[in-house]
Amino acid sequence: MMSFCLLLLEWRNFSKEQIVFLQFSSGISGMVGGGLGGVLGDYFGGHNPQGRVAVGFTSVLLAIVFFNGYIFSTNYYFALINSNLFQLTSSWCAAAALRPLCADLARNPSERAQIVAFWILLEKTSSAVFGAPLVGYLTRNMLDKGNDAEPAVKAQALSFNLSILATFFWGVCAFFWIVMGRTVKGITWGNHKQKKDSVV
Repeated sequence: MMSFCLLLLEWRNFSKEQIVFLQFSSGISGMVGGGLGGVLGDYFGGHNPQGRVAVGFTSVLLAIVFFNGYIFSTNYYFALINSNLFQLTSSWCAAAALRPLCADLARNPSERAQIVAFWILLEKTSSAVFGAPLVGYLTRNMLDKGNDAEPAVKAQALSFNLSILATFFWGVCAFFWIVMGRTVKGITWGNHKQKKDSVV
């Protein structure tokens, strides 16, 4: 779905140099965000796994806000700021919560490998079905029949479709973070107790 953002930036009449710098700086922000997510996860989830869930939930909410700010920005500097903030905050989930919780839930390396394999399968399958193909399906009429339309009109239509899809699926993600927050404490505590008993 992010590939459509490049088309959107062109329709916003951003120059190639501006688009390259935006992509480059966003990549750096994403790398920094991964490390920051790990630090936040360790700080808030050191003694309570719900703290990690809270970091993941916050990451999803901030991602919704900054992504919408990014795709609806008609000013280059607003787009640059929102894009970097989006990459900085949306990358917290894996390092702050998913990987550490996966390690806590698994009782041995075999279970951990199964969880990661299933996690990657779901992620790749959902992105392949509900990502770029769905955006393309929603915007096909605009691309086929709207070649004579102004770029600003096309950009507005594309940003609307991107916003609807992203907000909906991140909303579903936020819902499951809430569910996880209500269940993960008992599950991880039970696994820690089982590991201690097995050691004894």
